[in-house]
Amino acid sequence: MRAAGATMVHALDDVVRAVGSARLAGAVVVGVDGRSGAGKTDLTERLRAALGDVRVLRLDDVYPGWTGLQRGLDHAVTFALSPLSRGEGGHYRRWDWLRSVPAEWVAVPPLRPGELLVVEGCGALAEPCAAYLDFGIWCEVPDAVRRRRAMERDGYDWEKNWALWAAQEEHLRHVRRADLCFRSGW
Repeated sequence: MRAAGATMVHALDDVVRAVGSARLAGAVVVGVDGRSGAGKTDLTERLRAALGDVRVLRLDDVYPGWTGLQRGLDHAVTFALSPLSRGEGGHYRRWDWLRSVPAEWVAVPPLRPGELLVVEGCGALAEPCAAYLDFGIWCEVPDAVRRRRAMERDGYDWEKNWALWAAQEEHLRHVRRADLCFRSGW
């Protein structure tokens, strides 16, 4: 678990309250991290619905394929998070997972005052993304639940890529302690 010392929560309302409070205190960039199938995307969509004026940078759009977890994080920082931190716009190269090729460049406009950016995906609390976060959430569910969720979604061949992706998750250097650990599906 990458959430040692984090406040443990089990209810979405607790997450929404905590992120809302962090936002009032000046937080602009929130990381939502966890292993594959942990519920990061679902939690992010719920935050967006509850808080409004939330923009999402989905790291799944940036990873260049099944062996590109760390390269995707580096790409997101270089082309999107670093420029945003300077008040500039950025961009990133989207990955076409079905065809397994790079796709179009996506513009990332500068953040507006009061707008919240959620960086969602495996490695959001790891190097190098962690340096750009004001608040961090770790999503955690039992391994069997994660695996079932991953196998049922996306149309990708998770069965043959599960171990490959999991090994990359294990090698991430998580340097930002999560402020919250959201446990669902227990």
